[in-house]
Amino acid sequence: MPASRLILASITTLIATGALRAQYAEGFDSQASANVTIQADPDSTVMFVDYANMTVGAASFSIPEAPRRLAGSLATRGVLLQANLATAVTSAVNILAGTTPIAFSGRYRVSFDAWINLPNPVPSGSTEQLLWGVSVDGVAPIECRHNLALGAAGVYGWLAGENGYSSEDSVICEGGLRLAQRGDQQAGNPVFFNDAFNQPVVGGVNNAPANQWVRVDIDVDPTAVRVYYNGVEFHNVTPGAPAAGFAMFGYEDPFSGVGSNKDAQWGLFDNFRVTTPNGSNTPGSSAIQGTASGNGHILNGGAPPAIACPITMRLRGGPSNGIALINMGFPSPITIPLPFGACIIGSEVIDGVGLVFRPTDSLGNGEHTLDLPAATWLEGVSFGFQYFYTDTASPCGISHTEGLAMTIGS
Repeated sequence: MPASRLILASITTLIATGALRAQYAEGFDSQASANVTIQADPDSTVMFVDYANMTVGAASFSIPEAPRRLAGSLATRGVLLQANLATAVTSAVNILAGTTPIAFSGRYRVSFDAWINLPNPVPSGSTEQLLWGVSVDGVAPIECRHNLALGAAGVYGWLAGENGYSSEDSVICEGGLRLAQRGDQQAGNPVFFNDAFNQPVVGGVNNAPANQWVRVDIDVDPTAVRVYYNGVEFHNVTPGAPAAGFAMFGYEDPFSGVGSNKDAQWGLFDNFRVTTPNGSNTPGSSAIQGTASGNGHILNGGAPPAIACPITMRLRGGPSNGIALINMGFPSPITIPLPFGACIIGSEVIDGVGLVFRPTDSLGNGEHTLDLPAATWLEGVSFGFQYFYTDTASPCGISHTEGLAMTIGS
């Protein structure tokens, strides 16, 4: 077997046998077993739910499986958070890793999947947001927008569900200092929101994170904190050296107005994990590569690939409610002619070793997630992905995306 096939076959075997073990991982199967610390302001709600079939107040919901399900965890189990239900006072819930909060230091990655629900039509009091934090002290719940004045410990931030601000839909802070912010209406910023998220919300100017799963990844090292939403790097800043501290996510209503449809305004979270490298501490890389001319394009849906971390390939612009095919191969994608019936198409993955069929949604988006094993020998391995999808406009009946060239880091 060629070395390239051997490497990819080994990756496949390790994934299939469940070799991945994050340093911390919580799938929220039940409140009794959850390895977390919950800090909640008054007038908030924390519910462990089966989100495939759940009731919130008087409303029923069915949310699809989160994209990065932890190995061994139950399907469609998560934690649902609400804030500022009745008292017209800003409030938040923080969930910290560990029943006794775990202190992380050095280089590590915090990951979770989040769904910010928003009813249509948009109600009054609609701006609510997910929270994240690293190096926090756990003294009290962080209300990110309001703790700026109080100088909360650590590095923390938020992402507003419906782009409810003009300039601060995504913000990163340290203590009492706002380090950076992005707004979907700021000059040069719409590309971030339109690449990261799949749909505008009820006629919004640009795409927003509401009503879809958002993969959140925060990379921490002694020189930088990088924040990724669906694989798009929103923030890359150099705060003061992050001290050892706790990792958390949360949900906040940053304004005092009570929403007019609270049963349909909440944050749902799943697949909370913290991974720490045990190799050379070299970041991975991911880049679009090739010359495909199809309408679909591939987006890396996770932070740069690293051992013991999940990666997600995303297709945008494929067939509506159709089927897409992912080809995986080694080395990283280069363009070669590939016979397909009476046509020749430019395949950008050679020596393919794996084919995966994925359904696409009504917008033509498809996803596929892999958990990379915690195996240090994978560091530095390069491999590639490419989507093929049915396309009635193509003389071949099929089109393809550019390739995605990836190198695994640690």
